Amino acid sequence: MSTVTLDTITDAVINHGDKGESNPRLHEIYASLVKHLHAFQREVNLTTEELEIGRQFLTRLAQPSQDFPMGEIHLMTDCLGISELSVLIEDKDNHGTTEMNVEGPLYIPGLPERQNGDLMGEIGPDDKPMFVRHKVTDANGKPLVGAIVDVWHPNGEGFYYVQRDYLPEWNFYGRFRTDANGDVWFRTVVPGDYSVPTSGATGSVLEMLGRHSYRACHVHYMIQAADHEPLT
Repeated sequence: MSTVTLDTITDAVINHGDKGESNPRLHEIYASLVKHLHAFQREVNLTTEELEIGRQFLTRLAQPSQDFPMGEIHLMTDCLGISELSVLIEDKDNHGTTEMNVEGPLYIPGLPERQNGDLMGEIGPDDKPMFVRHKVTDANGKPLVGAIVDVWHPNGEGFYYVQRDYLPEWNFYGRFRTDANGDVWFRTVVPGDYSVPTSGATGSVLEMLGRHSYRACHVHYMIQAADHEPLT
């Protein structure tokens, strides 16, 4: 068995296995990941103590919490720009249609069906009511009839319903379908901006880096129509 050295360890790790015979694409991604991770370690002279801190951080990211029931891995990839970069790469051949965007960590499959004009959730005493109307068309401007439009956003205080036990199920979550003119419309509230909880792993890193933890108020959409690519 050959001795692994500082100069040979990267190739040794990459070539351990069938070298992509069973899954060429997986091997391509794996090999590139190993090369870049090893290059990163060399560039910053990563110590074993720092590596252990990183392991503990990744473990914390995977832990569910009240604010992030599915953990924070999705959130951290957003904060690192990885999620957005992936979308930009996938959408690079977009020719004048609506740009894709990051889905976010709090989409919940199985949204309840709602009718156009429905109120999507509870309006609090300090909330600002909002009426929303959209038209869904193809790339040529032709209205798409029967397109599925999933909508979700936080309440006026900046909380998604899964983050607070006192909020009703599916509060400000819903699935709509476009009418004969390609339109959907609904009543809701202006969503509040919110901070990534600084008690979590992601928030603590943002704080140490001197980055603010707030996200501007926003509404999420996921649109699906027959013979068209989904759009988020």
